[in-house]
Amino acid sequence: MIPPIRLFRQALLAPDLMLTTLCEARPETDAEGHPLLHRTSRFAECTIRRGPTRELLFLPLSPSALSHIERTVATLHRLQSDSLTSYTILGDELHWFDAAGREQRCDLVLQTLPEGCSWNEALNTSSEERLLLALDHLQEEFHRLGFTHNNLKASNLWWNGKRFIPLRYHDARISSDHRLDDGDFDRLRTKIRASFSGMYEGDYTMYGDCDGMCVHDGQAAYSTARETPSDGHLWRGNLFEGLRLVEDETGYGFVDGMNRTVIPSRYLWAGDFHEGRAEVETREGMGLIDRHGEYIIPPRYEVVDYLYTESRVRVRLNGRWALFDYLGRRITEFAPEEVAITRKKNNKTK
Repeated sequence: MIPPIRLFRQALLAPDLMLTTLCEARPETDAEGHPLLHRTSRFAECTIRRGPTRELLFLPLSPSALSHIERTVATLHRLQSDSLTSYTILGDELHWFDAAGREQRCDLVLQTLPEGCSWNEALNTSSEERLLLALDHLQEEFHRLGFTHNNLKASNLWWNGKRFIPLRYHDARISSDHRLDDGDFDRLRTKIRASFSGMYEGDYTMYGDCDGMCVHDGQAAYSTARETPSDGHLWRGNLFEGLRLVEDETGYGFVDGMNRTVIPSRYLWAGDFHEGRAEVETREGMGLIDRHGEYIIPPRYEVVDYLYTESRVRVRLNGRWALFDYLGRRITEFAPEEVAITRKKNNKTK
């Protein structure tokens, strides 16, 4: 069961009561003592400290968020590289009691935050040549490892004085198709050169994290306080394909660029639109909708994970997996995941 963000905030304030292995963790807070939370459509995040160690702690906001990273986490520990940092799933880490008095548990994701500083601080403390060489080294290392970050931008890079360390592997993949980050590397080089040439003035208006057709999961500050933002929503995401994911008291929904409701806020959770499809979660289960809010895959499954770069969907029911196509048609039988994927590959070769 995935808890609401307010319970994540409570756990950060009382880790000895609600966290299993992180009971001594302390969150970074604002001036009023509230944990500094950020969130994307799939994860809520807070920086924590355990003694001298700083870490990023993530709360998945849907079952598909964890499903999306399980294979990456399983593979990362076998990769030997100084350019990557620890990224693990903490099983049943968060525990609480629901309204009926039943104990509930949820996995959290933990990533070590190395000694160092942010991208902006790196621009102020290191030379252009050094930073560009560090990007070259990281790109070469990605190619060597077969590692694709899939969301490589300034806010997801950490500078340790010698090299850039990528953070937030929520979209990462380990595969032979490892050059998908090359365009992002080129944009990062452009930002560095612009900064040192005087074209960059402290924001990303011209050299933003989302250039052109951006399909990455964007981060935004999140507050669990009762105040409502000026646009009337508890939280708002980035604009994807003309639609913006928002959170209201009634749930998640979508508005257009003028903040006009397109799909009412009726879901327990929803993901951003990619290629005309978005994952959603209801009390009955997860499903997939189109831009009109019509179900392509009905909401009765444990996990619906839309692989928009492949136009197919991984679906889990009773612990078994099947693949669906873009139109919501099942193309393999439900089976252990490796069997379902093998059947798909075999069908392609016929």
